Amino acid sequence: MKKVIYVLLPQFAEHELPYLTQPLRSDAMAMKEHPKYENKIVAQSMEPVEAISGFRLLPDYTFATIPDDYAALVLIGGYGWKSGVAERVEPLVADAIAKGRIVGAICNAASWMASKGFLNEVRHTGNGIEQLQLWGGDRYTNAAGYVNAQAVSDKNIVTANGSGHLEFACEILSLLKNDEPKEIEMYKTFYKSGLVEVEKMMSKAKPRFSFNTIGLFTTDNAKIVTFYRDIFGFHTAWNGFEPNVEMTLGDSRIILYPRDAFEQMTSQPYAYPNGINGTMEISFDVPCFADVDKEYERAVSMGAKPIFAPTTEPWGQRTCYVADPEGNLIEISSFFE
Repeated sequence: MKKVIYVLLPQFAEHELPYLTQPLRSDAMAMKEHPKYENKIVAQSMEPVEAISGFRLLPDYTFATIPDDYAALVLIGGYGWKSGVAERVEPLVADAIAKGRIVGAICNAASWMASKGFLNEVRHTGNGIEQLQLWGGDRYTNAAGYVNAQAVSDKNIVTANGSGHLEFACEILSLLKNDEPKEIEMYKTFYKSGLVEVEKMMSKAKPRFSFNTIGLFTTDNAKIVTFYRDIFGFHTAWNGFEPNVEMTLGDSRIILYPRDAFEQMTSQPYAYPNGINGTMEISFDVPCFADVDKEYERAVSMGAKPIFAPTTEPWGQRTCYVADPEGNLIEISSFFE
């Protein structure tokens, strides 16, 4: 399990931690059974590090004992980035960037990154361009790369302003591939907009039903495949042997299944209509009235059974019907002259 290591200096801003630390170890309802990462703290010594609030956390490593097997180095903001202790972090960051590791810096830590020249080759953000220039001085030469955003990710370096801790966490979670993108987006919405908005997203993402397909039960798959392929332009990868045939036309599809095989699968005999099947239809739209007539004549010439010649109905639709070799009704129509 790879580590995500957080650099904590005295008087660190603890509110910048939880949006990242928590989803690495748990899902929405419970602890992850097999987390990909573990959270670890590095500090100047093994003594507790005190946050702005007065809470204290115990480090796992010192700057001298940090392990090499980590996935991300995250610099948490706070007031300590103006102190001499911060100077000891520079070689850690330089090493992480050289090795292609993910490096995150938020709030004053982003300003410190500017002061060391670490943001000169990447798009970035922070607590305003003025603060980056103030902290960076001559070592900050990439004002053109500044983006006025809550968080920015570029070339494995993630930066954020002091109020962008949620966006900062989500950018790092994405780089770590901790969860699927849609799950990270839902997590972001949950904490940014609240439970009500997440429920709306889930309702839209997972409707009670979604349409799947139309199934046709056949006596001769090969004949029906040829019919729908040659006349209506359906595509299929059918090998000619499997009983289940999937045919697609754009985003729509039909499934063909032999009647005898379906009866065996469901252990149920069925009564099939003889001749024309008047229990259902498959309907196709064409661009204009003239195409209704053209496609009707073409379908009939290629073996479709004529049922109802092209007619313009009182409600403004020109329509016609043919039948496939199994007797299934097919409508071809248009509402545009």
